[in-house]
Amino acid sequence: MKNRRKLYCLIALSGLLGLSCRQITKSVDETFHPNDSLVKKYDQENSLRENGEYKGDTKTSSSTSIQHQQQKTIVINGDTVNTPEMELKAKEMFNDIESLKQQKSPATAKEIQKRVNKFLKEMKLQQGGLKTIDTEKPAVKAKKGLLPTAELALAEERLRRPPQYRNKEIMVYQSVHFYDNGSISLMLQHPVNPKYADAYEYRNGAWSAPKPVLTRDIERRTFPLNGMHFSDARKVFNIYNEKAAQVEGAAPASSVYISIWDDHIRWFPGSISGTRERFDIQFNQDGTLKSFRQE
Repeated sequence: MKNRRKLYCLIALSGLLGLSCRQITKSVDETFHPNDSLVKKYDQENSLRENGEYKGDTKTSSSTSIQHQQQKTIVINGDTVNTPEMELKAKEMFNDIESLKQQKSPATAKEIQKRVNKFLKEMKLQQGGLKTIDTEKPAVKAKKGLLPTAELALAEERLRRPPQYRNKEIMVYQSVHFYDNGSISLMLQHPVNPKYADAYEYRNGAWSAPKPVLTRDIERRTFPLNGMHFSDARKVFNIYNEKAAQVEGAAPASSVYISIWDDHIRWFPGSISGTRERFDIQFNQDGTLKSFRQE
């Protein structure tokens, strides 16, 4: 019975990592005072032989009955664990846990988890997929942000290079979007059939292959690439965020875009909304501030 209690202790310890202070106390009590049903269940799961020896990955070694009482080991996940030593260190750990609980500090639960982790490490037990507070979270990749002026100009220059537009005026259809992940998306009027348009995306320094899209009012929604400058997107972005910082509760822009209609282009966002006020903001074609007024 004592052997089973020791092994059950080890199993219960592995579950301590996810417990709160109250749950840990309950686990401690159940560990040192397991009821008969739990012991019986453990016997069934581990298929104990009639003579009391363990089968499978859990095994005992003894030469005489006295030695059997004094020297006992178990093998878990390929590691040999001395059960008397485990019991001693477990008692030390539980005493530490009781002391930590008396402190009634907000950090008590974390300190208890640390103490349990230390015990598992001392006993050379694998923690498997258990989550601990010491586990470092994977670093979150920071967004690139809107491309700087020089890279915006480079993206525009590279857009002029496709052979299908050689010696032809490139007409931008509908809009151009500049995103905070460093990408740009737009549509160009087809170089052969003016009723068609293709979508392109700029990412990691290169433009994608063209993808056909449905068009609407294409005659009224095209504007020459030569009449715009991608680098102006940085001006719009900076001015907008400067103004947004002056409005209580307003969020900064994460992207800006050009909208095309009747041979004109207009920069967006066109408004700044705060918790108490809303402002209309307009830009000139070159990205400079045109107007900023409260609505």
